[in-house]
Amino acid sequence: MQNANYIGDNKELVVLSLNHIREGSEEKAKEVMKKLVPLTNREPSCFFYQMHVNVGTEDNNYMVENQRFYMFYEIWRSRADWDKHMEMPYLQEWKSIAGDVCESWQLYIWERVKLPTCPIFRGGDLVDPKDKYTLLALVDVKEDCEDRAWKEMLALVPYTHTEPGCISYEMHINLDMDNMTVNPRKIMFYENWYDYRVWKHEHMKADYLVRWFDMSPQVTHKIELTGWKLVDHELTATGKEK
Repeated sequence: MQNANYIGDNKELVVLSLNHIREGSEEKAKEVMKKLVPLTNREPSCFFYQMHVNVGTEDNNYMVENQRFYMFYEIWRSRADWDKHMEMPYLQEWKSIAGDVCESWQLYIWERVKLPTCPIFRGGDLVDPKDKYTLLALVDVKEDCEDRAWKEMLALVPYTHTEPGCISYEMHINLDMDNMTVNPRKIMFYENWYDYRVWKHEHMKADYLVRWFDMSPQVTHKIELTGWKLVDHELTATGKEK
């Protein structure tokens, strides 16, 4: 069956998958999910596909893995390419067991906001890549506050890109799964830091971010912050280790 045409179908598509695993199904779920990473990265239309395990956001739990909560962050050439990916045999294998091993499996699609700034590492010696820390921020914007919230959050990106410990800091706007229309009331930040400490004790205490969190109750219903660690190793699009 030929895929339908979507608005923005020729644009890159970002996908977020949040998988909550049932107690007792941790090993079975992880085994199948890990197989998806090298296979998916070999797809020509896949630009980025990484699996993360949930960790805490505080000093006493940022290294504690929650084996019942996983996240996939994906970048695809287009919506049509992601639709093809979802029909691949290995995705069908995962979907065939997801109902049994998952308490919930949430899929969201996004458009990444492309800005003319990018992070430049200005720190000292690079830390061990295994110490990298990923932070996901999901923001629910109040009705009639979309414009102000958008401008306030957009301003965070170039400031953050100048911070010494920032690897990447990406802002996204939600898309409707059925017709790809923009939903300005849901925003996502996907962040990678050289280690937890620079995120928690430097970035989170930066004046501009403190200001944002102080005023955010005026324009948002909630901001959900979750911490993540990359599972095993990164793979290039050819499936070879970096």
